[in-house]
Amino acid sequence: MFENVATQTSRTLYVLVITGCVVALAWLCLAKLPLLGAALAFCLGLPLLMLVAAPLAAGGAFLVGLVAGLLATAGSAVQRARSGG
Repeated sequence: MFENVATQTSRTLYVLVITGCVVALAWLCLAKLPLLGAALAFCLGLPLLMLVAAPLAAGGAFLVGLVAGLLATAGSAVQRARSGG
C-alpha cells in the first residue's frame, strides 16, 4: 500500500511540475519575443530550465510521495485497529 501510494503521488506531482515549467517557459517566450526568437529561446532555454527544475521537482515529488505513503499507511492501520482486523 505504501509503495503504490508513494510512487503514484510522486510520479503525478513530478509530471505536473515539469509540465508547468515547460508551459510557463513557452508562454514567456511567446509573450515577449517574436516567433523566430521565441522558438530559438525555447530551444536554448528548455535544456537549461530542465537542468535546474528536474532535480528540484524530483526531490520535492519524492518527499511529498513519502508523506502521502506514510499517511495512507497510517490511515489503513487505524482503520484495521478500529475494526479489530
